[in-house]
Amino acid sequence: MNAALKARCDLDLGFPFHHEIAPADRLEAVADFMRQEGFGAEAYLTGGSVSRLEARMAELLGKPAAAWFPTGTMAQGIAARLHCTDAGDNRLALHPTSHLALHEEDGHIHLHGLRPLEIGAWSRPLKADDLPESAGCAFIELPQRHNGGALPSWDELVAIKARAASRGLPLHMDGARIWALPSAWPGQGWPEICDGFASVYVSFYKDLGASGGAILAGETDFIDAARLWLARMGGRLVSPWPMVPDALRVLDMRLGKMPGFVDRAREIAAGVGQRDGLAITPNPPQVNMMHLRLDCDVATAGAARDAAAEASGVWLGNHFWHFDHDPVPALELVIGERALDADPARIIAAIRIMADHVRQAQSTSG
Repeated sequence: MNAALKARCDLDLGFPFHHEIAPADRLEAVADFMRQEGFGAEAYLTGGSVSRLEARMAELLGKPAAAWFPTGTMAQGIAARLHCTDAGDNRLALHPTSHLALHEEDGHIHLHGLRPLEIGAWSRPLKADDLPESAGCAFIELPQRHNGGALPSWDELVAIKARAASRGLPLHMDGARIWALPSAWPGQGWPEICDGFASVYVSFYKDLGASGGAILAGETDFIDAARLWLARMGGRLVSPWPMVPDALRVLDMRLGKMPGFVDRAREIAAGVGQRDGLAITPNPPQVNMMHLRLDCDVATAGAARDAAAEASGVWLGNHFWHFDHDPVPALELVIGERALDADPARIIAAIRIMADHVRQAQSTSG
């Protein structure tokens, strides 16, 4: 990544995606919020801010109980362990693009003794027919990050839930980016989306922009057991601030903005249109995310992004996804406050410049 070039751009669309990015500024905002809400010292996740956040999330997701975790990796590993232990089957069904398979150093294997069972195809969301006949648990990521935020249709999701129920297969939702889903399935709120899942994980930093933390929601007995494993794994923090108050703060600040983020993503994709050398997936975007897939190698993709930055002053992203299963360089574009507050024409122009650079490189090499 060309850090000097990124610093010269006046519009940075890389992570994090919102305003208030300076740590000192964030601490001041959290302090003001804590004073306003009357939050003081809290020890070992027993205070008022934790209770308020857990109760709010249980209600929002339509589950009987919820527990705060310092990381989603901890929360999801524990969820998988509990479901598989209860089922007496240590096979964990995962899509090949699952966060557990790609980004957690095989923690589900080494920490929890689980055996991954690959289901589905890399390039598409899960379908009901992908579910195994039996396993301890199946994870479903909604939306699927490495497919650009792609989702099954609502009818397909209903079919997945029904198939799992018929086989007695517990479903867990990796809902790290759950907040945009009602825009993808109009008329379906978070409780309806989460219905049929034995447990749900959500992140507070990935789309909402909090300083960290996660929620695991499910039945009361399940959450009680998860709290025990939270303590065993060292997650019972002595001081939950600033993460917990910050989560409450950004929920109030940004949850209502999510439909606007999704609309802006779709506006940008439509404005870019069809361009040689570049494909947007999915198109139109289903949530506030899309992947800009470039028909070139990684080095050319980086040069194309840099050319767009030089010409437009727009930094489109920090790095390109590039996997053995999916070797096409993909730039992840997530719409947050900075993209929403900017002129969409600038972002569209930058993406077009990037595509033009790829096309010119193709013609030169050909």
